[in-house]
Amino acid sequence: MRLDFIEVFGFRGFRDLVRINFGRGFTVITGRNGVGKSTLCDAVEFAITGSISKYAVEKAAKESLSDYLWWRGEGVPKAHYVTASFVDDDGKPFTITRTRESGADRSADEILAALCHGSAPDDALRQLTRTSIIRDEWIAALSLDLTETERFDLVRSALGASEGSDAGSRAKEIVAAAETAHSKDEAAYEAARSRLAERLTQQSETQAALGRSGDVSSALQMIGAAAPDAPPELTARLTVGRNALVNGRARLGRMGDALHLGREVALAQAAYNTPEAVAGREAASAAHEAAHREHQAAQQVLSEAEQRLVREEEMDEIAASLSLLVEHGQRLGLHDDHCPLCAAHRTPDEFSAGLAAAQRRITSLASGVQAARDALATAKENARQPSLTLQAAAAAVQTHADELRRLREQEAAHADFYNQWGLEHRFIHDPDGLEQAISPERDRLIDLERALLVLEASQAVSRMSSIESNVSALRAEIEKLAQAASQSQNAVTAAREIERSVRRVSAEIIDERLAQISPLLNELYQRLRPHADWRTIDYSIRGDVRRFLSLKVGDGLNPQFVFSSGQRRAAGLAFLLSVHLARAWTPLRSLLLDDPVQHIDDFRALHLVEVLAALRLDGRQIICAVEDPALADLLCRRLVSTVTEGGRRLDIDLGPLGAMSVVTDQEIHPMPVGVLRGAATA
Repeated sequence: MRLDFIEVFGFRGFRDLVRINFGRGFTVITGRNGVGKSTLCDAVEFAITGSISKYAVEKAAKESLSDYLWWRGEGVPKAHYVTASFVDDDGKPFTITRTRESGADRSADEILAALCHGSAPDDALRQLTRTSIIRDEWIAALSLDLTETERFDLVRSALGASEGSDAGSRAKEIVAAAETAHSKDEAAYEAARSRLAERLTQQSETQAALGRSGDVSSALQMIGAAAPDAPPELTARLTVGRNALVNGRARLGRMGDALHLGREVALAQAAYNTPEAVAGREAASAAHEAAHREHQAAQQVLSEAEQRLVREEEMDEIAASLSLLVEHGQRLGLHDDHCPLCAAHRTPDEFSAGLAAAQRRITSLASGVQAARDALATAKENARQPSLTLQAAAAAVQTHADELRRLREQEAAHADFYNQWGLEHRFIHDPDGLEQAISPERDRLIDLERALLVLEASQAVSRMSSIESNVSALRAEIEKLAQAASQSQNAVTAAREIERSVRRVSAEIIDERLAQISPLLNELYQRLRPHADWRTIDYSIRGDVRRFLSLKVGDGLNPQFVFSSGQRRAAGLAFLLSVHLARAWTPLRSLLLDDPVQHIDDFRALHLVEVLAALRLDGRQIICAVEDPALADLLCRRLVSTVTEGGRRLDIDLGPLGAMSVVTDQEIHPMPVGVLRGAATA
C-alpha cells in the first residue's frame, strides 16, 4: 500500500484547496523554509491519527495545538478538511477525510484494519506515523538523544507486538489487581485492629468499674459459683449464668416430679403390702384352687356321660340295622329250607326261633339311649355351678395380679425417670431425702436469679456486655481479615512471580526480534558514513525488568557524546531507517522524509541519496522534502522513475495573502532506453 494523494483545504498554511498527487515510485518536494513542506507531512499524520505529534507542548498561553490546526490568516476558506488517500498493489483505494466540523469519516478500527496487519503494536497508528515520517526536528531526538530505555521502547514498539505482549499486559493487570486487593485487605485489617484496641481499652475501664461495685461483685461471685467453667468475658458469663438458671429450674422441676412419683409409688407399695391385702390375695388363691378342683370333678362326670351317650347311640344304630334285616328276612321266609339272610339250612321252627331271638336282641340294644341322654343332661346341670365358681375365683386372682403388674410398672417408670434426667438413684426409695435435697437447690436458684437481675439491671454491665459482644465480633472479623490478607499477599507474590517469568520470556522474544535491526543498522550506517574512522555501529541490550538499548561505536564509545551535530543526524537517520525497514506489521510502503539533510554536509547528503535510491529499488515509495533545488534534481535522477512506478517533482511557495500553493507539479518520466548505445553508433 502506498500514499496516492493528499488534499487540504483551510488546513494550517493552506487556505485554498490544494491537492498533491504522489508518484507511485517517488515524489520530491522542494521549497524554501516556511512554504509548507512540513505541513504536507502534518496533513498525512493528521489524517491518520487526528493529531500532530511533533509539538512537545500541547498547550501554551491558554491556547492549544487544536487552535492552530486550521487556517488563521487573512481570508476565510470555503471548507476545512484534510484528505489522505492510499492505494494498494491491486489499485484499490482507501481514503480518510477529517473535517473541522465532524471529524473523520473513518473509524479508528477501519484505519487500523487498512494500514496495520498481523502483530500490530499498542497505539499502532501513532507508531505507524512515527516510523513512516522522518522529520528534521526528530532525527536525533528519536534516535541518539533518547535515553536507553526510551530507545528500547521505540524499537520494540516499531517492531510490533511480540507473542508475549498480551501475556505481559495481562500479568501486569493481574499484579495490579492483586496489589489493590491486598492493599484493601491490609487497610481493612489495620482498621479492625485499631477498633479492637479501642474496645479492649473500654473493656478494661468498664471491668474496673464493675469490680468497685459491691452488689455487682457479689453477683459475679454467685455466677462464678454456679458456673465455674464460664469464660472470663462478662457477656459470656451472663449467658452461661442464664443457661445455668434455666437448667437448674428444669432440674428442680424434674426433682419435684420425681418426688411426686416417689410418693405415689410408696403409697401404692404400702397399700399392696397391708395385712388385709395380703390375706385377700391368699383367700382368693385358695378359693381359686378349690373351685378348680370342683370344676375338674364336674368335668370328669360330664365327660363320662358324654362317652356313655356315644356308646348307646352307636348300639342304637346297630339295633336299627338289625331290625331292618330281620324284617326283610320275615318277608322273604325260608327258601328251599334255607335262611334268606345267611343261606344256612333251617327248619321253619328254627327259622322262627332265630327271628324271635333277633327281636329280643334288638330291643335290648335300643333300650339304653334315653337313659344315657338323661344322665348327660344331669351332668351338664351339675357342672354349670363349679364353672361359674371357677370363673369368679379366677377373676379375683387376676385382679390381684393386675394390681401387682401396675405396681411394678409404676416402680419401673419411677426408675426410668431417674435414669432419663440423671437424678441421684439414692433417692429412688427415699422420697423424704429427695424432699430435703430440693429445698437448698431452690434457695440456690433464687440467689442465682437475684444475681442475674442485679447484673442485668446495672448500666455498667449492659455497657460491658455491648463492648464484649463488639470485641468478639471484631476478633472474628480480624481473623477473617488476617486470612484474607494472607491469601491476597500470596496472590501478589504469585502474580509477581508470573509477571517476572512473562517478562523474562518476553525479553528473550524481543531480543530475538531486535536482532533484525543489527544488520540493517550496520548496513545503513556504513552507507551513510557518519564518521571517517568508526565505520560500524553496534547495539547491546541489558536489563531484566527494565530494558536498555545502547548504541556503541569504536571502542565502546557512546555516539551521543562523541559525534558532532551532523554526525549525530547521519547516525540517527541510519537508526530510524533501520527501524522503518524492520516493521513487518504494516503494508504501507511509503517513507516520508521532511528535510532530512539539515546540518549534514554535501558528502553525507550524497550518501543519503544513494541510500534512498537503494530503498527505492527495494520497492519503497520515497517522498522527500528538501530546500535545495539542486539536491531535488539529484534525487529525481537517482530515485529512478519507471513505467509502473513513476516519480513527481513539486515546487511549493507562498501565494497571495500568505497562503501556500503549488507552483509547479512535474511528472518525472523514465529515462529513454538505449540512449548511450545510439550515441555511440552515431
